[in-house]
Amino acid sequence: MSLKISKLHNIPASGIYSDITSLISTFKCSRNPDSEMFLQKTAMRHESKDISRTYICVDTEKSKIIGYFTLAIKCINVGVLKDIDPKTFESMNADGGVSQAYLIGQLARADDSPKGLGRTMFDIAMAILFSMNETIGCHTVRVDCTDELVGYYTGYGFVTVGKNAKNNLNSMVLII
Repeated sequence: MSLKISKLHNIPASGIYSDITSLISTFKCSRNPDSEMFLQKTAMRHESKDISRTYICVDTEKSKIIGYFTLAIKCINVGVLKDIDPKTFESMNADGGVSQAYLIGQLARADDSPKGLGRTMFDIAMAILFSMNETIGCHTVRVDCTDELVGYYTGYGFVTVGKNAKNNLNSMVLII
């Protein structure tokens, strides 16, 4: 298997894949159908409006997307957080009750992706964020995840700081 990770918005200009819509339709994730919908219906619009950047992982032998992750910037209203410990709070450099944060908004693997792909994509996402930290200085990374993924992100050093604005996901942060 030969893998290539590319920014979604670079794919049409690269000429590698003639039909981006067909390529996107190759991604299947029965564990999380919302991740399929995001990639098919939202990712390109967010790219064009500079809301986020989506990085796709393509199995180049099969011309198929086997995973992707999305990075963005999203503030955290620390004034409403109840579960945050004082050390993490201080490290977030909140100004007026708001902390700037990088957001790993999506991290999704296809049903037939190889074992370890999630870790590989997470490591690449973090390398990009470390580079951004060196460039512009923000050092809080945020994920919003379901209850079943809290342990996964805790394993990477994230701590739960409360619920997201819709109160349906756990907000977790990592200070880099």
